This record gives sequence, structure tokens and C-alpha cells, in this order.
Amino acid sequence: MNKQGRVYITETLPVKVDKFTKDELKALYLTRSEVTNRKDEVLLQTFIQETGTVEGSRKKTKALEEHGGEMALSFAKKYKPVSLKVRPVLGELPEKFRIIRNIKGNPLATLPELPIKPPEFRPKGRYTDDRKEKMDTRHEGDFLLPEERKLMHWLIAEQNEAFAWDDSERGSFKAEYFPPIDIPTVAHIPWVLKPFRIPPSIHDEVCKMIRRKIDAGVYEPSNSSYRSKWFCVIKKDGKSLRIVHSLEPLNEVTIAHSGLPPATEELAMHFAGRACNGILDLYVGYDERLLAESSRDLTTFQTPFGALRLVTLPMGWTNSVPIFHDDVTYILRDEIPEYTMPYIDDVPIRGPKTRYEQKDGSYEVLKGNPGIRRFVYEHMNNTNRILQRMKYSGGTFSGPKTTICADKITIVGFDCSYEGRRPTTDTIGKILNWGDCENTTDVRAFLGTAVMCRNHIAKFVAIAAPLYELCKAGVSFQWGVVEKAAQEELKQKIKECFHTRNPKFPSKQPIVMAVDSSWRAVGYYLYQRDEEDPTKIHYIKFNSMLMDDRQQRYSQPKRELVGLRMALEEENYLLRGCRNLVVETDAKYLYGMLNNPGRMPNATVNRWVDYIRTNFFFILMHRKGKDFGPDGLSRRRAYPGDKFARNFDDGSDDEGEEFVLVKGNPEDEDPLPLEEFIDEIDTRTGFLQQVVKDSPELQLELEATKAVVRQEIRERRLLATRQDYPESVKVFITTVADQEEAALDSEDLPEAPYDEGRRTASAREQDARLPKIKDWLERKPKNSVAEKELSQSDAKFIRAASHFWLSKDGRLYRKTGNSSYLQLVVESDRRMTIMKECHDNTGHRGAYATNRLIAQRFWWPEMEGDITWFVKTCHLCQLRQRMAMELPPVVTHTPSIFQVLHADTVHMTPASNGCKYIVHGRCSLSSWMEARALRKEDARSIGQWLFEDIICRWGTVVKIVTDNGSPFRKAVKWLEEKYNIKGVAISPYNSQANGTIERPHWDLRQMLYKATGGDVKKWFFYLSHVTWADRITIRKGTGCSPYFMITGAHPTLPLDIIEATWLVTYPETIATNSELIGLRAQALAKHVRHVEAMRERLSKEKLRRVMKLQEDNRYKIKDFSFEKGELVLVKNTAIEMSADRKMKPRYLGPMVVVRRLRGGAYILADYNGAVWQNKVAAFRVIPYLARKKIEFNEELQTLLDSTEEELNWLENEHSSEDITEAFITEEEADSDL
Repeated sequence: MNKQGRVYITETLPVKVDKFTKDELKALYLTRSEVTNRKDEVLLQTFIQETGTVEGSRKKTKALEEHGGEMALSFAKKYKPVSLKVRPVLGELPEKFRIIRNIKGNPLATLPELPIKPPEFRPKGRYTDDRKEKMDTRHEGDFLLPEERKLMHWLIAEQNEAFAWDDSERGSFKAEYFPPIDIPTVAHIPWVLKPFRIPPSIHDEVCKMIRRKIDAGVYEPSNSSYRSKWFCVIKKDGKSLRIVHSLEPLNEVTIAHSGLPPATEELAMHFAGRACNGILDLYVGYDERLLAESSRDLTTFQTPFGALRLVTLPMGWTNSVPIFHDDVTYILRDEIPEYTMPYIDDVPIRGPKTRYEQKDGSYEVLKGNPGIRRFVYEHMNNTNRILQRMKYSGGTFSGPKTTICADKITIVGFDCSYEGRRPTTDTIGKILNWGDCENTTDVRAFLGTAVMCRNHIAKFVAIAAPLYELCKAGVSFQWGVVEKAAQEELKQKIKECFHTRNPKFPSKQPIVMAVDSSWRAVGYYLYQRDEEDPTKIHYIKFNSMLMDDRQQRYSQPKRELVGLRMALEEENYLLRGCRNLVVETDAKYLYGMLNNPGRMPNATVNRWVDYIRTNFFFILMHRKGKDFGPDGLSRRRAYPGDKFARNFDDGSDDEGEEFVLVKGNPEDEDPLPLEEFIDEIDTRTGFLQQVVKDSPELQLELEATKAVVRQEIRERRLLATRQDYPESVKVFITTVADQEEAALDSEDLPEAPYDEGRRTASAREQDARLPKIKDWLERKPKNSVAEKELSQSDAKFIRAASHFWLSKDGRLYRKTGNSSYLQLVVESDRRMTIMKECHDNTGHRGAYATNRLIAQRFWWPEMEGDITWFVKTCHLCQLRQRMAMELPPVVTHTPSIFQVLHADTVHMTPASNGCKYIVHGRCSLSSWMEARALRKEDARSIGQWLFEDIICRWGTVVKIVTDNGSPFRKAVKWLEEKYNIKGVAISPYNSQANGTIERPHWDLRQMLYKATGGDVKKWFFYLSHVTWADRITIRKGTGCSPYFMITGAHPTLPLDIIEATWLVTYPETIATNSELIGLRAQALAKHVRHVEAMRERLSKEKLRRVMKLQEDNRYKIKDFSFEKGELVLVKNTAIEMSADRKMKPRYLGPMVVVRRLRGGAYILADYNGAVWQNKVAAFRVIPYLARKKIEFNEELQTLLDSTEEELNWLENEHSSEDITEAFITEEEADSDL
């Protein structure tokens, strides 16, 4: 408890007190939570009442808070969250860990005979007068007659060694029958965990418990290196404590035992509807099973009495449950399942099926003693044998928990009696104590809890309808009189919920499943009429299952069918194999569907019908839907805790029996015949699969589709005439319509002829064999000659013909490998039409998609190769292709210092000091930077820079590499005329050839931005600083700075005034003339060697990068060497930087190669003979695949609009004026299409 009076509960474990159930005393498991809300305040008050005074409880609470995470006792949920559970190891179990059980002798050899007239009670052994009185208290009421009660006490006294009332009397399974358990573990490191500290409030009581365990032989001293945690929980009585060992580390290394106890619902059904029942509980069951000495150290834990270890099976070990359950099952195996079905340490005893009622309402009694009823005596006999078997094995049942014979017992949350079973009082109590709901969350929680009892309440959803209404989206919450009345009525129905009975097999009365499906869910209930009084109905189960979103969209006939299938599958455990089953439903649609298997519109519905017919046989009872019972169950919504129906597996073959129809009311209308509603079953996903009869069928279908598209285009054009549309929208609509119509018109062009010359010899041979196969199939004899009697060639022909099938109307089909469909064999004159329709009319898809579309319908020899060729030669596809192509890399010559200059201009925004441009140049070898700010980008400014900063400073350069822009070309021409310096032209848009200067543009802009501190308007004043900084920066490729490469000396920086680095050591005294000349000669000699070393290093680096580039792009590198007259496509690089390039052609053409130039570029011409007045770089040119071979003769020159002299001039021209001519207009692009 903190200063604000709030209590912190740290660890949460099970507890139960008188006024609350276990599930209501909750807190967050192993988390620190603040108790602030109303329910937790009530919980705290109850805790104070149960543990003592307020002052005492404050001390206890303070102790809890001080211990923090080391809690040893608190309240809680029964189970851990899944995320905190530790999973054992799944592995092979070594033979030494096999569990051995071997009971020797006959346990019933000394069985005491049950007397017909029991004597008066006399204390015997452990069964004293005091314990007899307590036993009478557990059997209060008048169910047992006085003589029967005497018989019960006699039985307990005779079998008193089978019971234990305290630890000193606890038994233990005999070691000769049940050898001690050896814990199977994998290799691991011992664990040492800090133990929980015992709160002072329970310290003395815990010490007494441990001392009793030591005295009883459950604990013994240990000196192991292991140490585990342990804690206490409050038992169900709300007072006494139980020690639980926290063995998560042991569980983590234990080899798992995969055994399970029986399912709880099946267990409850096993004991419901019996004349009487009993229940026995083993006294601290795990303590009755010994643990092998070799495994006891694994359970070591720390106590006030020192380190102890367990001698018996640990509570908290992962394998304890399946091992102990199997032990009890083995002891009582001869009594299972007729008289008992153990559940771990609980042994419920099953009474007779009937109470032997007489016609006068009395019960059959023993002849020798009318005070004992026959069914009670039979039950006592069964109990006697079970007690004897447990006593013989060494086990003992808990005396205080024993119920020998009672009208009602509680098993796994259900009260089981002669009337049937129903939820326990604790489960119902949570609902009955529920107050008014304050918001939608409370309503959902209440309904989610109440739904637990829907199996026992008819019309559950109808009663709770006002509460459901509050949970709908958009409905404002208002708790009024109607909602309160609905909640109270539901509570009353739950309080009075009737028992459900188990079905009787065999029985004269059929099991009836009443099922109904709505758009939301499927609801059903099971019942069986009484054999003696058919007007009396015994309900077996009520249930409803929600449909998912997809199932809710089914048509009504389809929902009815899937609902029946879901209900039958859900109750498969009860109904499968039942030959006396009636399905009561609105059979308006079901009767026609179930009796017409294979006629449903799709495979899914056919599988449902087949599953029902295969696995179940029943009579259909037709009931009108408006008065049908399950209607309410089928309309309940999803609420917390509900689960959607699981996925169902369909069954096997249909047995072919038809279902019988019985009408509940003879005046009701008959169900509809299937033909009247078959089209309504599946209106969304039904498809009709047919064999293609002829290739024109596909063409007709595609023509119909094109007609629809043309109509849509016309409607779109009408929109462009509306006055209320902006002009830009009208232009867009018209443009889209023009493009779509042009595409349709292009598809209407006649296809090229089918070229047989390009096909392989094998394909032509197969084509020639097809008429022979068709002829052979037409006259195929009924009794064919055995294959071994045929020649090799004939046998081969017959095997090939066996893959074909001839229809009655003479059409040849090919059988596919899986025989799922037939392919129509197409003649050669129809193949181009089919490929055109399936490729051009379906969106110009790729070769795979087109081949799959055609292969589902047609076949001809080497069809896949033909389709691949057709797609590759499609003109539109070639213009839109995205070929990943790289030219083979070339290792270029490495020049010396300033032999080659790379130059370009950079447009700077914003302007600085009136300058908008920077002319930027770099030495090809050293990357020495020269730059000047320019006001205009013209020939004069660039020419002055070249002359003053380059030629006057470094001498005449051999080559200047530019992008062939107009200012540079004019400046170079001026230099050429004055100084005879010739520039080298590069191909248009081949910016890769000038990467030496293009890439540093980015570095230059970055340095200027950073130097100005973001004030980019001042870049002019920092250009010189940036140029100097770039020159002295060491390059990764050369290992030195451009300054060092040029001057042969390192630059002197302000930091180098004191410590400088020189190529040679200067003398300490004044040097003479000759000494200085010598030192300079040494420096120059070293400089020459450095420059040559740098050239060699750069050459090696370029070679390495070329090899790496070639390896990385080995699948993309293509070396097309086109000859004169070949057809090519030219990459439309002009659109690469365009925002709307997606809808423009990626390639232009086809074009004709006129000649190939020495540098790799091409001179091309259009089909009309017009020669392009710019040279085209090799990386832009790819081959054009024509469906018909086109050859240009030697007279190609006569077709061109340029003479030989003009072509020679174009080849030798260093520059190009037509850079912008490669950009085409949309009209020109459309004309190319």
C-alpha cells in the first residue's frame, strides 16, 4: 500500500472465498497492477474480511509490496497466459525412461461381499464416528434411504484402508507394481533460482505444512546444485494452503509425454442421465507416486528447514498430469468405460442406466431387503470393486471429498444427474449476479458470458434481442426498461435452464437435428423423444455457428446447403454412422439439391452434396421456416468468446442413396424441384466448362468483346461534348479515346502469313503426320493388333495416335497429360489468326500468358515456339519493350597530365554576383579542377576561360571532351581556328562518355552549399575556396591529391607551417646554386616517376572495374554489330526525363542501318529513305524482329535522300546540330505506331 492508500498486487495465483468464485478474483498474472477500480476495491475488502483485521491486512499488504516480484501468495486466474507457459522438448524417449506398470495377482481375490442386510455401524480402522458424521453431511438430503445409508457406511468401514483423512494415512502406489518415475531430460546446465520469500502473515502455517510433508515422506533433505522456486495457493475451501513447485526450468529440458486426459464435454456426457453417481478424489494424488532417486535432485528447493527435494511426483512438472492419469487408468482399466472414466486424480463412478421404475411410480428393491433399491445396490457393488482395486495398488482416496452415492455430482463444470446435465451453480452465479450494464462493452461482456448456457436455452437470441440491438454500430447506448427486462428474463431462463440428455443408442426413437440457416449464422438443436412417452422431448444440445463474410454473401439455397453441412460436420462425433437420424429443416431447396448430385453449378456445391450423401443417412422432415425452432439460433450475432466455424474437410465417394422427404404438416407446399432454382444457387462464381468445337468460336467471343469496347469509346466521346466540362478534361478524354480506338484499329489489320520456313524439321514432320492420325482414328479396328506384333515404326505411330481423340463430328482433339481438358488440333491456316486474337486482343501479354491462354483450348506441333516467335515479333511490343542492355566495356587509354580536358557548364540557381553559370573543367588523369563563374553561357566566355585558365596555365591540350553543346562547339571552333586545337565529338545523349566531369558537378554544388552555410546566394565568393579545397583532396583512385600529382609536392596548409612534408630534405644551412639545382633535379626526377606510377595505377584500376562491370552485367551485355541494310529500333532517350513518359513509345522504328562508323555509332534512315542527320550511339540501337524477312539489295543508296558525299560529311562531322531532333512529338509517335 502506497501513500495514496493504493495496494499493489504483484503476482497472481488461484484463490476462492465464500462470496466470490475463482474467476471473479482476478488480477494481472505476474504483472504489477494498480487496484483503483470498483471491482478491485470490493476484492480488497473481501481479502481483508477473510484474512483478519484492517490493521493486520495492512501489514500483510505491506509485506506483499516489499517483496515486489517475489510474491508467494496472491489472487487470480487459474492458468498462466500462453506466452508464459514453458513447452517441453519433443524428442525420442530413451528406453531407460519407459514407464513400467505391472499389477500382479488378482485385486478382487479379497473383495468383501456386499451384504443385503447391512449391520448397524461400528467404527473400524480409520473410519471413526466423527468421520461418519462428516460423511453423512456430504450425503445430506433424503436421496439415500436409511438402509442404503447403513450399506454405504458398512462399505466405507470395510474399505477404510482405501481412504485417507490426513497425511499420516496417505497411501502410495506400491513400488513393485509402479516402479519410481525417472524424469527424462536432455543435456542441460543446472539452474539456481532465487526463491520466493514467504510473507510473514502465512509463515508459521507454511512451516507446519512443510514439516508435515517431511514427516509423511514427501520431502527429504538435498545437497544438489539445482534450486527451483515454489509458492502457495489457497485451496477451493478458501482457507487451507497448497504448495506448488514452480518447475519451469525443469519443464524446459524435459522430454514431453504426449498423453492427454479425456475431453471434458465427453466426460460430462458419460455421467449424465444415470440413476445415481459417485465421485472419489485421490488424496494428494501426486504424493502417491514415487520419484526415482536419480531424478529427485532436479526438484530441489529452499525452505526454512534447509534445502529439500521431492520424493514423489512433483505438482508443476509438465509430465505429471499424463503420467498420473495413466496410472489411475491402468489401475481401473477393467472398470472403464462402463463404470468409471478417471480424470487425472478424480474417479467419478457411473451409476446404472435406469432406476428400474415400476408402473406405480415406485422403484425395484432387493428381495431380501425392501429398504435398498436395486440401482443403489448395483452402484454400491461397482464402487466396492473400484475401492478394492485402488486399495490393492496402494492408493488412497480423500475421505473428506468422497461422495459414494448421490443424485447429482459435479464433473468438469457440469452438474450431472438423472435428468441430464446443466452448467454448475458457479457458472450460473456469475450471470445471475450481473448488475446493470453501463456501456456497450458491458453488454457485450454479459452476452459473451451468457452464451455459455445457450446449449440449454431455447430461443436464446430472441430473448436477448434488445441487448443485441445495443451492440449494433451507430446505435447510441441507452439502458432502459426494455433492456433491463431482457437482461432479467435472460437471467431467469439461465437460472431455470433445463437439463440436456445424452442420446440413446440404440433406440426406437430417432435422433432429430432441427437446423436453420440465415444470412448471419446457422442454428440447430438436437433432441430425442422419450421411448415410453413420445410426447416428452429430451433435448440433447442447442448450438449456433457464425458464418464468415464470404458465406454471408451466398444465395439462400447455397446458405441452406452449407448450413446443413456445417451442422452435420460439427456434430460428426454424435451423428456419423447413425442410421436413425431425422433432419428437420425448411427443405424448400435442400431436397432438390441433395437428390441431384453432380448437377450443381460449380464444383464446390457438388462437393458439399457429395460429403453429406457420403457420410450421413437421414430422413428430411420439411418444416415451414416461419415457425421453425432454430430460427433464433441462426440469427445471433458474434460476441466475445465466439468462434467462427472451422474449415471442413469433404468426404469420399457418394453411395448413391436418395433422401426420403417427410412433411411435418401435410398441408405445407412441396419443396421446389431443382430445375426451378438451379440458376439461383450460385449467381457469382459459377462457370460452365465446355470443349472448344472450333477456333472461330473464340474469335466470335473476342469480336463481341471488341464491340462492347467500341461502344464504351463512343460514350466517352459524348462526354467530351458536354459544356460543363473544363477544356483540359475534354482534351484528356478525347486523347484517351483516340489511343484506345487506334489500338483496336491496329488489331483489325490483316495478319502476316504463317511462315513454314522458320519452323523446325520435327514440327513439319508432326504436321504431316496429323492427317494420318486422323485417318487412322476414323478407321481404327475394334480389336487392335498387339503392340508386340507390330513393326517398330507402326508401334511408334500408334503410341503417338493414342494421345489424340476424334469426336463424332470429325474434330481432332489432343489429350492433355492430366486429362482435365481436351485441346482442339488447329490447322496451319488458322494458327496466325488464333495467336493474333489471343495476343493482340488480350492486352499484348507476354509469351507465357499467351501460351497458357491458347493451350487451354488449342494445340499444334511446337505451339509454344510459335507463340514465343509471334510475341517477340509483335511491333507494338517491341516499341514498348524494356530490354536491359549494356555495351561491352572498353579499357580506354590513360593520358598524361592535361593531355585530355573534360569540360562542361553548370547552371546555378540562384544567381550570385550576377553570375548564373560555372564553367567546369578537369584533367583526365589528375582530376585537377579549374572553374570560373560566368554571367552568360556563350562561346566568348567559354573561349576566354579555355585560353586563360587552361592553355595559358597548362599548355595546349590534345583533346577536349564536351557534350557538344552549342557554346562549347563555337568556343572549340574559335580555338581551332586560332590555335589549331581540335575537339572530339561524342554521340548524342551519350553522357556516359563524359562521366569524368558529369559526376563532379554534384560534388561542386554540395561543397558550395556547405561552404556558404546554406546561404546559396553567396556561392560566387566561395568558388575559389572550393576549387582550392578540391585540388588538395586526396583521391581514392590515385592515393594522392591532384595538387601532388601536378606539382610533385604536398600543399602547405596553415597547420603545416611548423611540421611540413617535402619530397626531399632541405639543407639546414644556406645552399649554393649548384646544390639548389641538384635538389630541384631530384624533385623533378621523383615527380616524373610519380606521374608514371599514377598512370599505371589508374590503368590497372580501370581494367579491374571493367572486369567487374563485365561480370556484374554478363547477362545484360550485348554486342550488336549491325550490318548495312539491317532493321533496328532506336531507344527513345528523349523521354527518359519526361514526367509523362509512361504512355510514350520506348523505342522508335523500325529503321535501316546505312553505315556503321569507326567509333561504334550508326547512321540510320527511316523506311521512306530519310536519313537521320545525327549519329546514333550504339547503346541506343537494338535489333528489330520482323515476321517477314525483308532484304535490301545493293541499291540501298538509291533509296536514300542523301548522297554519298553528304553521308561522308555526316560521318566526319565532329558535332551535331540535331540534338533536339531526337525528341519527337506525340503526333509523330502516333504515326510510328
